[in-house]
This record gives sequence, C-alpha cells and structure tokens, in this order.
Amino acid sequence: MSSRLKVLIAISSIILALLYLALATHISSLWPKTSDQAGYFEAGLAVLHGNWRLHGWMLTASNFWTSDIALSALLGGIWHLLGHPAQSPVLLFVQPAILWTGLVLSAFYITLKHLPSLSQRLGALVLLLPCLAFPLMRSPMAYFITLSAIHVGTVIYGLWALYWADNALKTQQKRPLYLSALMICLGTMGDPLMDYTATGAILGYAVLWPQTASRQKFYLILNTIIAATCGKILIALNTVKGGFQTESAESRFTAWESLGHNISTTLHDLLLVFGADPSGRLITASTPELLRLGLVLLGILALGSAARQWWHTRTTNFSLLLTVFAGLNLCALMFSNRIELDGNPIATARYLFPAWAALSCLIALHWAQSRYAIWLALLVLYTTLQADRHDLPHNSTGILSAEAGAVYQSLNQNGPYIGIGSWWSSLNIQAASLQHIRVMPGMRDAQGNVHPFFHIQPSFDWSELSGKRFFILLPSPEETFSKADILHSFGEPSEIRKLSHYDILIYPNTHLLPKPH
Repeated sequence: MSSRLKVLIAISSIILALLYLALATHISSLWPKTSDQAGYFEAGLAVLHGNWRLHGWMLTASNFWTSDIALSALLGGIWHLLGHPAQSPVLLFVQPAILWTGLVLSAFYITLKHLPSLSQRLGALVLLLPCLAFPLMRSPMAYFITLSAIHVGTVIYGLWALYWADNALKTQQKRPLYLSALMICLGTMGDPLMDYTATGAILGYAVLWPQTASRQKFYLILNTIIAATCGKILIALNTVKGGFQTESAESRFTAWESLGHNISTTLHDLLLVFGADPSGRLITASTPELLRLGLVLLGILALGSAARQWWHTRTTNFSLLLTVFAGLNLCALMFSNRIELDGNPIATARYLFPAWAALSCLIALHWAQSRYAIWLALLVLYTTLQADRHDLPHNSTGILSAEAGAVYQSLNQNGPYIGIGSWWSSLNIQAASLQHIRVMPGMRDAQGNVHPFFHIQPSFDWSELSGKRFFILLPSPEETFSKADILHSFGEPSEIRKLSHYDILIYPNTHLLPKPH
C-alpha cells in the first residue's frame, strides 16, 4: 500500500469518526440526563478545580474515577479555555457521545487489525455497523448509551487490555505486556466489573495458551495479577488518605432458587443489548427486532465455533480471547446476586455491555467472509436506520425532561434557590442551572424522616438551609419520600406551587429545621 493511499485512508477515517461523533452527540441530546450522570460530571469539575482525589465525596462501588470523571475534567478544562463555563450542560451531551464513539472506534480498529485481507475487513466492517455502531434506539435499554457512568469506559479499557495481551503472547515483546497491564490497572481502579471481564479473560486465555513453558505467558499472568492488585491498592490508599469513599457492594453468588430467574433474565438482557427483544410488540412492527435475533444467533454460533476449535486443536487466537471475555461476563451476571439487587432487567442489561462489544467483534471476525451473514447485516442496518429515523425524538428538551424543566423555570424565575428534591429530581436540575440552584437529594427512613441522601456528591446536611427560604420538590408519582414524610420532618409549608407533575413546597427563612437523626 502506497504512502499516499495510507494518508488518504487516515484522513477519511478521521472525517468519518468526527461525523459519527457529531451524530452521537445529537442523539445524546435527544434524551434528558440523570442525577447519576450529573453527579459524576460535578465530580469531574471538582477534579478540574484541584480536588483530584475528591476529598469528602461519596461515589458508587463503580467509581469511574479513571474514565467518566477524568473525561469530564478534561472536557470542562477545554470548554473553559474556549471561553465557555466549565460546568456547561452541553458537556453532559458531549461526554457520553465521546465515550460511545471511543468504544465503537476501538472495536472497529481491533477487529480489522486481526483480519489480513481487504475483503475480510470490508465484510467485518459491514457486520459491525448494525451490531454495535447503529443500535436500535427504540430498544428499552438503548437510552443508556446516551448517558455516562454506564461502564462504557470500562469496556474500552477491557478491549484494549485484550488486544495488548494477545499481542504480547504472539510477539513475545515487553511493550504490549506493559500496555495491557496499564489498561487493567486503570480499568480496575474505576470499576470492579473489570475483574469479571478483561482481567479474568486474560488469565484464562494465558492458561489456555498452548506453549505451557512460555516465559511470556508467565509474565503476562504475573503482570495482570499485579496490575489488578495495584489498581485496588491505589483506590484503597486514596480512601485511607482522605480521598473519596465508595458505597459497599458485596458480590455474592445467587441463591439456588433464584438461578432459573437469573438465567432467564441474563438471556433477556442479551437480547436487549442487541435490540433483539420483540416481546410485547406487534408482529407486523417487529421486523428490526426479529432480524436482530439473527445477529444474536451469529454471535452464539461464533462463540461455539471458537470454543470447539480450541477443544479439538488446542490452538488459541483472538476469537478465543473474546469468547472467554464474553463468557465470563455472561456467567458473572447469571450466577451473581446483581439481578436480585437491581431487579429490573433493563437496569441489569448495562452489565452486559462488555459481552455486547465482545460478541460484536467476534461476529465480525468469524463471519467476515460469509455472504449470507453480510447480507443479513445489511438488511438489519437498513431496517434499524428506518426505525430509528421514525422513532427518535425530533427535538431535544435539554438535559431535563419537560416536567423537570418546568420546575427549573419556576425556581429560576421566582426562587427559592436552595432546597431538597428526590434523587431523580436533584443534581440534574442543579446541573441545568449551572449550580445557581442548589438541590440536595433526600431519602425517607423507616420512621418517615427525610434525611440527606449522600450519593455521588460531597457530604452535606440540612444545616445549609438554616436562615434561608427553601423548597422541597414532591414529584408525582412520589419517589424517595412522600408528602407525609415531608410534613412529618419539616411541618407545613408557607406556600405550595402546583405544576403538572410536581408540587413545590416553599418554607420561609424563619422555619425551624428538623434535628439530625
């Protein structure tokens, strides 16, 4: 290949990547953002302003310190240098779009690097388009890709860890060993999901590697264990030395009587991430979902083929590594108590993002020369784009839903500018106001007392309301507390503003606050 052609391909790839990023940003802007995303975005701003260890903060067990938070800090800094507020809500659209684009580009690059011929690469490219690059956005969980703090950064770290680990064993060089270890360390620091996906997959792949006496194999196993351990030690040291704390999340095996439900939910989640769940839809309106069942079938057949090839020949390749990666992810969800804790299969589907990415790459690698698979992919892509064009919202409501936006407008115009909301009506409204309106999340306890809900934010208490006129937001339907809980904790308000889906209870600056419980 001539140097001129290489430059042309590189320029074309950059242009296509930027166009895809612009499309992803537009799609991200069509859905409102959550308090979870707003909380992690504010954590990134805290890092930008010098609190890089997030002293006083409480984060979830998956802290996303090395992915979403780091990216938020970087974007905030760049936006500030361009003359805009670092806390601009626009960045809440851009940040998840960058992560998703990064995942898609990583999958494309890693897959195409493992195929030798142009025809195979073109076939793989066609297969990856409907599998990963253009999901069916009417799928109930597709909304998650428009959010951050949803494990996409972890999947990126995981894919590159696999790539460099496989490269290290094949080339016997030290550089890919170190790069794989770096990906493992950074991913582990930000998300325990890394343990049950990339870390476990690399260790398993190294054990299956046919050269049992290979020194490089020993180094890979040692480096992976050291990197994963260092990631956990660094997070623990940060906490001990005054950095952020994380909520506890014990990993347990599921109870035997729950195993059948877990298997069913895991399979359902697999269909959800591929947009292949037609349940509840009219048969005549389910063409994209039914065709996408074919993609899932291609993935299952590719998994079986990679496992069967190793069993008969004991040969290892990148397809086997992807198989172990996806298999571990599926088993981790199936046999853990995660489904019981989250309850909703749409919520647990996000834990299969690693398997979704790995299976997409595996489908592209295995079926790159299959004419029937490629025609199926083109048909799926066409029906998906048609459905997305029809079903996507035509206008953005901003980072808030229409209902939450009405609350913001009322508070912004008439005050008060500090108060309490449910978790789902707190940090998102605060972010939309560029921190002008302070909304502290509250949660009821067993006695009906509304107390601070300390989650993805620095510590706070109700003393911030002392001597100030304040509000309490009560959504309909009620969420983390009820009107009875409000009256029990704070007494009667001086004023109630009624909006379509919210009551805003106003308290005067002379109101006595409840004593801490």
